Amino acid sequence: MTTVAVTGWVCLLSPLTAALLITLAGDRLSRRGAGYLATTSTFVSFGAALVGFMSLLGDNPEERAEVTTAWTWLKAGSFEAGLSLLVDPLSMMMMLIVSGVGSLIVMYSIGYMDGEDEERRYFAYMALFVFSMLLLVEGANLVLLLAGWGLVGLASYLLIGFHHERPSAVAAAKKAFVMNAIGDATMALAIFLLFWKTGTVTFSGVFDGVDGLSNTVVTLAALGLLGGAVAKSAQIPLQTWLPDAMEGPTPVSALIHAATMVTAGVYLLVRLNPIYEQAEFVQDLAAAIGAVTLIVAGLIALVQWDIKRVIAYSTMSQIGYMFLGAGIGAYSSAMFHLMTHAFFKALLFLAAGIVIHALAGEQDIRNMGGLRDALPRTYRAMLIGGLALAGIFPLSGFWSKDSILASALAGSTYDKVLFVIGLGGVFLTALYTFRMLFVAFGGERSAYAREHLHDTSHGEAPFSMGAAVAVLSVLAIVGGWIQIPGLWHPLSNWLDPVAEPLVEPSVTQDWVTSLVSMGIALGGIWLAWLIWSKRTVALPAWPEARRVLEHKFYFDELYDQVFYKPAVAIARLLGRSVEEPLVAGSIDATVSSVREAGRASTLIQTGYLRAYALALMTGLAVLAVLFVAFR
Repeated sequence: MTTVAVTGWVCLLSPLTAALLITLAGDRLSRRGAGYLATTSTFVSFGAALVGFMSLLGDNPEERAEVTTAWTWLKAGSFEAGLSLLVDPLSMMMMLIVSGVGSLIVMYSIGYMDGEDEERRYFAYMALFVFSMLLLVEGANLVLLLAGWGLVGLASYLLIGFHHERPSAVAAAKKAFVMNAIGDATMALAIFLLFWKTGTVTFSGVFDGVDGLSNTVVTLAALGLLGGAVAKSAQIPLQTWLPDAMEGPTPVSALIHAATMVTAGVYLLVRLNPIYEQAEFVQDLAAAIGAVTLIVAGLIALVQWDIKRVIAYSTMSQIGYMFLGAGIGAYSSAMFHLMTHAFFKALLFLAAGIVIHALAGEQDIRNMGGLRDALPRTYRAMLIGGLALAGIFPLSGFWSKDSILASALAGSTYDKVLFVIGLGGVFLTALYTFRMLFVAFGGERSAYAREHLHDTSHGEAPFSMGAAVAVLSVLAIVGGWIQIPGLWHPLSNWLDPVAEPLVEPSVTQDWVTSLVSMGIALGGIWLAWLIWSKRTVALPAWPEARRVLEHKFYFDELYDQVFYKPAVAIARLLGRSVEEPLVAGSIDATVSSVREAGRASTLIQTGYLRAYALALMTGLAVLAVLFVAFR
């Protein structure tokens, strides 16, 4: 087994080992010990990924792919799926992001979760989550991809509902599970269809067989796979679970939104690009879904007061940019933004976690204010994350988001329409991001903050929390410098053998897009300053529009009316007309019959010996007659 293969297995199995050890050790392992074990395991994964990356660098670009199989996992007739890992430029990039950012988030959790009653359970779930995502990105066939896909959904359900004593957390976990199960089902059907038509589930085999399939089959398969991507990445119309997922602890929100779950859909679009390129309608649909989502999420974020929900809606919006990029064929640009987004989104969530921690759990930005002086380091971290999110030069988001927009500008007329929509998203991003910053950190300190803000004279947060935020702050600044138009493109060169782009902008288009985009972003910041610099807590006008946005375009109400309430009504009808009379009624009848039979049997229990002797002799006589008659 080569070095690349070994590092792939070590990267995958390290967090799984930690999850099993924490579970089996139980109370014999201290709470802090569980945190250290989970953190060490994810750092080991990251170290293994680094070693594997260095090994791949020495290979010929066309040979940077290795599949290793532990054993044949499933076999039935002609169907065969091995427990196989694929380590290539795309999976290696995801391994580095998932394990690198994931390890910082797990380390942060040591300080954030200190004192919780269920720390061991939490860290076991976190390690399981990282393992599940690594299985998803390293799996060498569609079956392992689906297995990782389902495990990520399970881990997210467990973590979102971690505080299971709160009904809202339980409801949020169930909502996330159900919404993702819809995508899981469409994805599984697509995989069945591809196996039926190609006879294989390996990526290479499916890609080779797609060319010979009819347009209808490819379109149906691509639509099913897109359903899975849309659900997992919380894109319209399966996005309603994501804001409710904020019921989980803040590090969970960071892990779901930055490095793992919601980026899985983008990875799927890029990994399976040969299928989508054969189904152009579905690829265009993916780009349109991303464009619509980035605008809708940006508008809803403008009226949110929960600091975590503002950041959550920004995730929906930024994933929309990635869908747009992958949909137009700018694969390396989509992955570039996925990487930088992991840095600044994790930074924003973890810095927000410090604010929440300092205010005794408060998340409403209206109860904050004036925190700039009380939490200066946290403010600087939030500012760096906000500037990167808004796409301000020279922070990471500037380079990656503009790369997607420039690719749209260089594409077809349809792509240019998406480019204009993307610029609208730039304005909204800057507006809602700095609304959050101005209201939370600017102005005078609120009465709530004066009363509940803890003493920061000995530091704003424990070391594990501060160190993770510091590292992410640096990455949010310099992470985008890995690729600069007209100067160097190592990331594109790295990914091209796996996902060759369909559109490439010129250097002029890149820089023109960057100038226009940053100008629009600065305009959004300026407008946010005019409206919210004095901590105004309402939009200036349009109450009807505000009501629509506060209700999140009524998606939840629509789904309640169309799906939930009819399902409940049907269930109650079946309960009254089928379950109660047939199921429960048959059980009651059986019980009554047995009871009556028992009561009847007591009549022959007289207690007289002569009666029992008579019954015994009668029985023997009957048996003797039967024996003689039928001998």
